[in-house]
Amino acid sequence: MPDFEKGKAPSYVPPEDADGVAGIAGNDPFIMQGDGKGALYVPQGLIDGPMPTHYEPVESPFSNPLYGQQANPTRKEYDRDDNPMHPSPPQGHSEVFPFVFTTSRLTEHHTAGGMSRFVHRLAELQPEMFVEVSPELAHERGLEHGGWATIVTSRSAIEARVLVTERLTPLRVDGRVVHQVWLPYHWGEGGLVTGDSANDLFGITLDPNVLIQESKVGTCDVRPGRRPTGPELRALVAGYVDRSGSDHVPHGPIVTADPEGGGR
Repeated sequence: MPDFEKGKAPSYVPPEDADGVAGIAGNDPFIMQGDGKGALYVPQGLIDGPMPTHYEPVESPFSNPLYGQQANPTRKEYDRDDNPMHPSPPQGHSEVFPFVFTTSRLTEHHTAGGMSRFVHRLAELQPEMFVEVSPELAHERGLEHGGWATIVTSRSAIEARVLVTERLTPLRVDGRVVHQVWLPYHWGEGGLVTGDSANDLFGITLDPNVLIQESKVGTCDVRPGRRPTGPELRALVAGYVDRSGSDHVPHGPIVTADPEGGGR
């Protein structure tokens, strides 16, 4: 973005005592840095880089197609029993969580939904937590449009109404088919309409520089029907953790709501 006088020639060289825009040379028309120059690298504080590269998410069903390094080696992780990560290639047992899931926003809800779920008209427009799946995945897992599905990770399991849509299509990657599922992140235990929280599914892994959560994409399993509660829910999640070969076992309350009460 130019930030100097209109008509300044690229050959302009500022005198030594120049300040303000007069101190910006004709070949330095940028405002990205304090010195008025553009830069490819930050002057200090960068933990990875300096040039961007491709890493797979910390939870991925595929090997990194470009580099031998699977995930960002400088990512910030929280190695705790309540934050187990799913196996990814070259680790074994990645088939335990075969699907890729992600979350994003609904037009009818503001921010995370904590305010908009209390608005009658918005609650009427978006009355329940739901999960979008492709027709192919619905057929594969016995999911019915408008019915219930349970989405499982090693951290928790949540329930959501099923929305079968062709907006999601199976992807053929690395010689095999992978299914994606999508969840809105607006539900929780407060408001006129309540539901399980998609954030309960995520593990916490952060970008090393600005600590933005990397794990808005992860792997999961999807089962037909409503999730169990209490000890049965804990046993369900622990069974997945055991099959994935993780040393971590989830502890403490995962989701404790009565399924007849409409989720969290």
